[in-house]
Amino acid sequence: MRCLVTGATGFLGSNLVRSLLERGHDVLATGAPGSTTRYLEDLPLRVQLADLTDPAELPPLVDGQDWVFHVAGDTSTWNRLAARRRKVNVEATIALADASLSAGVGRFIHTSTLDVHGYNRDGSALPERSGDRSFFGIGYDYADSKAEGEAQARARIARGLDVVVVYPGFMIGPYDHTLQLGRVVRDLQAGKLTFAPPGTSSFCDVRAVADGMVAAAERGRTGAGYNLTGENRTYVDMFTRIAEVIGAARMPTRVSPTGLAALGAVSQFAARFTGRPPAMDPGMAKYLSAPQASDWSAARRDLGYHPRDLDRAVRDARNWYDEHMPAGAR
Repeated sequence: MRCLVTGATGFLGSNLVRSLLERGHDVLATGAPGSTTRYLEDLPLRVQLADLTDPAELPPLVDGQDWVFHVAGDTSTWNRLAARRRKVNVEATIALADASLSAGVGRFIHTSTLDVHGYNRDGSALPERSGDRSFFGIGYDYADSKAEGEAQARARIARGLDVVVVYPGFMIGPYDHTLQLGRVVRDLQAGKLTFAPPGTSSFCDVRAVADGMVAAAERGRTGAGYNLTGENRTYVDMFTRIAEVIGAARMPTRVSPTGLAALGAVSQFAARFTGRPPAMDPGMAKYLSAPQASDWSAARRDLGYHPRDLDRAVRDARNWYDEHMPAGAR
């Protein structure tokens, strides 16, 4: 199949293009102008950076494609970046979905987020539906923008676009050059004091998510959504396990919900003067304090999905950072 992958220069995208190539698919990889293509070099694919918010740049990308994997997104949470977030997560999704529809693309695989489901107060795992508590309207605008983008993609189903939605979990593995969970690994390696939020998330190998996305393109049901998630663990438990696997000298320290909320408030206040995104904000503090857990049985049933072994993902991530990331990133 001929495949377009947006966000191909990022963590998940870099792994997805490799999963597609391993299966013999033809890949056109795209990322935002200025994105590093370093981790796509020497791969048998085409790279064409483009501004997805500019509709004029989209026809050459989607023309002749069988599958479009829309992975690109703005994961920021700072309130000052709300306009940029909406432009990327909503307006670019609309433009790409419309361009795909006009080009007769066979299937549109949209990457959403577990955050649109919210969570249950008792910490029970959620399938692809909403819990009894939501992340909307709490100052965590990322969830709001991703929900709107997903809704816009789904709205094109009635017009003939074959849409399947995936909800990745908290991923770990190679090619995390933006240091998402990788920041925790590097700090623990360096013996730094590392704080663990009080909430829960669903952790998985990024390569399992990439394989699950290919399976969603191959045999997912039109209009269906699939949790590509894994083990439901507290951040304390997961960070502690990372420390054990990599042989860290210092274990992480749990921060309380009150302490995290205070850090979010102080950091956001300081950002008013620095002009830089805060490391924590009040909405993110609420999000990281929630008992978010996921049920991936639908993905297992329809796609044959499995999240893989987390210890191996941690070891492979550490080895990749050691080989590819500069020492100053520790």
